[in-house]
Amino acid sequence: MINIERSKEIRVKRGNTDWWIHEQAMVGNNGKTYMAYFTDMGEVHVKEFDAKCSRVPSHDVCLCRLNCNYADEHNAPSICVMEDGTIIVLYTGHAANNDIHYRVTTRPYDIYSFGEEKSLTYAASATYAQISENVSRGELWFFCRIDRVTWEFRYSRDKGETFSEPTKFLISDAGGLFYFDIHRQLIVERKKGVREQWMFALYGHPRISKDHTIRSGIFNSEGTLLKMNGEETNVNLYTGGLIDLEALDVVYPSPEGTTCRLLSVCPTPPYRVGFASFELNKPETITYYCATFRDGEWQRSEPIAAGGEFLSPDNMLDGSQTYLGGMAFYYGVGDAGLHFKHPAPTFTDRLFIARFDGKDRVLESYQTADGGRTYALEQTIRRIPGELGIKIWRPIVPIYAQDNMPLYWHEGLYGAHTGGWHCDMVAYVEYDD
Repeated sequence: MINIERSKEIRVKRGNTDWWIHEQAMVGNNGKTYMAYFTDMGEVHVKEFDAKCSRVPSHDVCLCRLNCNYADEHNAPSICVMEDGTIIVLYTGHAANNDIHYRVTTRPYDIYSFGEEKSLTYAASATYAQISENVSRGELWFFCRIDRVTWEFRYSRDKGETFSEPTKFLISDAGGLFYFDIHRQLIVERKKGVREQWMFALYGHPRISKDHTIRSGIFNSEGTLLKMNGEETNVNLYTGGLIDLEALDVVYPSPEGTTCRLLSVCPTPPYRVGFASFELNKPETITYYCATFRDGEWQRSEPIAAGGEFLSPDNMLDGSQTYLGGMAFYYGVGDAGLHFKHPAPTFTDRLFIARFDGKDRVLESYQTADGGRTYALEQTIRRIPGELGIKIWRPIVPIYAQDNMPLYWHEGLYGAHTGGWHCDMVAYVEYDD
């Protein structure tokens, strides 16, 4: 899967981590990979590099400095590389103020052409920016959380020059499901071509939430909320309506005495969600699972692997305020091999897990051969002796990942929930030359 002996390690120094946004990296139509990240000094950066030829120089620009991101691992910038090469990056601090900041390039695929910083101001603290392109409508879709428990939607029809007024579509509370993770998906339909939709999953805080459940739904390209079976509801991002949490499909209900963390929402059918279940204060109970929507319902896989530890066990013993190693789905090259005559390449049969195996910190890939019921270890990609204190966490697969650079991860020191960490972004690239 990854020929490590033939690969070259690339490392982005001080390319720090977050725990929410998935659109941190994308492969543009020009074949270049674009990563958005921030440093432990609070600088927001965009890096461009070529994953095919090692002789092509990489480029890196700093978009801002100390913009409420220092000592804050929640909010790496969200990046979208549009079909025409325009790049937009949004960023903010974790509930630090009421503004989402963003910059947009003025020339296609040119990270040196970012225009001046603009802001979207909300009525309360804004955080967890997530942006993607709705190609069929010629819009940018933007989601973010307001006042910690409310989610709002905006759209732009001029590539970020202006955005619509926000509309609320989800109102939770501190004891409910207020973490909302959404991904654009491409769906192949026979004789109709490819259509867009946005699948999401949401869950609550592992400790303070009264509902330790993961739930899911879909927005079609016109903004209508769908159940997982495609049934339409009366909620629409444009015209209004609030999501009824109890009416959403249940991905995973935690058994009594346990809690869970949502880890990954797969951008490609079949519908899959990765998560970990555990008991508070008991890192030895952390177990990774994958749920697949099959035969009209969400079905949990057999246990995939043990997580082994909380990343910051010394001062956050319950595991709720710290984090786990993480999981990411791999879903292919370009449009994930989508073609109605050849459905097999669209199957998300591989996933990546970072964990502690009792001795070493490891990054591994797992595969399923039975539609997501069981997963078997495929490859150990990275192994670091535990006594070194260097941890591996947060594997990330760039949107439209290329085979010769399927993922990157974060590697370094992790000592606290916010602050006390320092890491690099690391990947193996199997260059064509």
